[in-house]
Formats: sequence, structure tokens, C-alpha cells
Amino acid sequence: MPLKKKPLKIMTVCDAGVGSSVMLRANIIDVMSEYGVKCNGGDCMIITADPLTAKGQVCDVIITQEVFVSGVAGTKAKILLLKNLVSKKELEEKLIPALKELGFI
Repeated sequence: MPLKKKPLKIMTVCDAGVGSSVMLRANIIDVMSEYGVKCNGGDCMIITADPLTAKGQVCDVIITQEVFVSGVAGTKAKILLLKNLVSKKELEEKLIPALKELGFI
């Protein structure tokens, strides 16, 4: 199922922006491909960031944990909080309904 609105920009945020957010990025690519959406070079762009870098970014969805939410507060993006940043199951349970709500799928 292709995206209804393009492009979709998702940002993952973890402490340094190079560990669990990168693993989360890989899981997002997997989940989105199950829905027929090609990321990074297709309909969806995913960036990884630390909380400080995240403040300067504009995106549609931010995926992070409760501990980092203050670093992304005040954004217009939909913020999804995961208990486990590397859980593909939890990611899909929160990301897909959010994308439907935002009109992307």
C-alpha cells in the first residue's frame, strides 16, 4: 500500500543518535516494507538523532522513549513513545495507527 501523502519524514531519537535509534531505523524500514512503503530513496525518509540535534529538525513523526521526550517537546510532529526502542512488535503497534491517523496510509 503506497503512502497517500509524500514524503513522510520520521525521526528516531536516542541518547547519542547512533545506537538504539539506528536499530529502530532498521525496524522502521522493515515494518514499512511490510506495508509496501519504500524508505530512504522512496516515499519515506528516516533520520536518527540525539535530543539536541532533534530540536532543529522538522519531521512528521518522532519515535523515542519517555526519557528523551523533553528534548523533542514543542514540535508539531506526532511523538510516539516506545518502552523498548528495538521492539519491532511495539513499533508496529504504535507506528501504523499513527500513520493512519495522520493520513499517510
